[in-house]
Formats: sequence, C-alpha cells, structure tokens
Amino acid sequence: MKKYHYTESGLDNIYLVNGFKITKTKSGDEEIYIHDIHGLHKAIGMILISKRGLLHGKEIKFIRSTLDLSQTALARILGCTYQTVLLWEKDKGEISKTADHLLRAIFFAYLDTESGKAIYDKINEISDLDAETVESDHAERIEFEEVSHVWRMVA
Repeated sequence: MKKYHYTESGLDNIYLVNGFKITKTKSGDEEIYIHDIHGLHKAIGMILISKRGLLHGKEIKFIRSTLDLSQTALARILGCTYQTVLLWEKDKGEISKTADHLLRAIFFAYLDTESGKAIYDKINEISDLDAETVESDHAERIEFEEVSHVWRMVA
C-alpha cells in the first residue's frame, strides 16, 4: 500500500502507513479521508511532547492549532507577546526552555483527557489572573484556620 505524506498537519515529517483512504472526485482531483484524525493528532502530539531538544516553529504551530488557540491566547498563557509566538512559529526566534516545558505540559494536560483537563483549566485560570490589574500595591490579608486537621482559608 502507498504511504501518504500528511503535509496538512503542518509538519514535514509525518507519513501515514494506513488509516486513510484516497478517492477521486468528479473533477478528477484526489481527496483524502483520514480515519480518527483526532486520534492521529493525539499520537503526533505525544511524540512532540517526548522529543529531545526544544520545539521548532512548525511543531509549536501544530500544538497551538491543536489546542485551538490564537497566537495571542497562547502568548497570554506563556507570559509573552503574540509577536514572540509568531517569531517562534516562523523559526526566527528560539523558544525559551521555560516556555517549551510549559507548552509541553499544557499540551500533555490537554491530550490526557481523563486527568489532564483540570490541569489545563487551572493553567488557563492562572493566565487570566495574571491579566487582571491589582488595585492596591499591598497584598490582601488572607487568614487561615485549621479544622479537623485540614487548613483552609477563612471566608
């Protein structure tokens, strides 16, 4: 069987051995159907998470697109500007180790649908908190109490 070079992923090195069907349209063009494309993207994602070295531009873009995030949204989560994400994706700037590790952790949490959703949601929640402005320069007083050997914040 013929292998399919899956360039639609945005990555240059993805080839499918099976799990796809190529048909001809009425106009004579080839049309590809990939079985379980979400599963394929998850498998690609798990390889990217585990690869050695820093992520490269097309890999960052694949992850961002799979997460369904704009460059601005990803930048907000990673604590940088959308221009920085744009430069990474064009391989005109190298992603920092910290941003690389956080992006991989976010993507792993996203792909691990059972336990990762809470982590993914918490990371998004934290990035939203970072965007809020604080009205006072002083830290708000937070009080804790121990109840039945468990510490909790006093309401």
